[in-house]
Order: sequence, then C-alpha cells, then structure tokens
Amino acid sequence: MKILTKAAFFAAKPGKGEALGARLLALVEPTRSELGCLRYDIHRSDEDEDSWFVYENWATQDDFDAHMRTPYVQSFMAALPDLCTDGVTIHTAYRLTSNFAPR
Repeated sequence: MKILTKAAFFAAKPGKGEALGARLLALVEPTRSELGCLRYDIHRSDEDEDSWFVYENWATQDDFDAHMRTPYVQSFMAALPDLCTDGVTIHTAYRLTSNFAPR
C-alpha cells in the first residue's frame, strides 16, 4: 500500500507561537478519528519556538481532501492570517519503505 505523507509547516507571528500551538493541538483528537488517518503528529522546532509542523500519513489523497473540508480544519485555516506570517506550506510525499529498523 502506498501511504500518503503530508508535512505542513507554519511560522507563527511574533508572540503568537503558543496560540498557534494550542490551535494545532486541538486538531489532533478529531483528526486521528477520521477515516483514512494513519498518523497525525504536531511538532515544534527546538531552534525556533515560532516554527511548527504537522506530520501526517493518510491512506489516500481523498481521505486527506475530506480532512481539509472538515469544519474544524476550515476554522483553523481561517485563523491562520492572525497567527502566522505566511499561512501554511504543505509538502506531499509517498512513503516507499516500511518497517524501518535503525542499525
């Protein structure tokens, strides 16, 4: 199975890092219960507290598209101009390997 990976990057406006993080974390529980969501994790940079990213795995592009149409994601996206300097940058990839075991 080809797994869809999305990495969404956010840069909070000065003083908005905590608010952005709270909004991102509020997405976790409902998103993880969605059909096709395989992984949904929020990360904050260790070097820049205003830099956040979401790492997501989805079964299909249709599942991700449905996620983006949910009311809670639409509400979050509408809040981005107040919270972020440049909105969101989303990168898409497909996982080519599984069961990776580091040496």
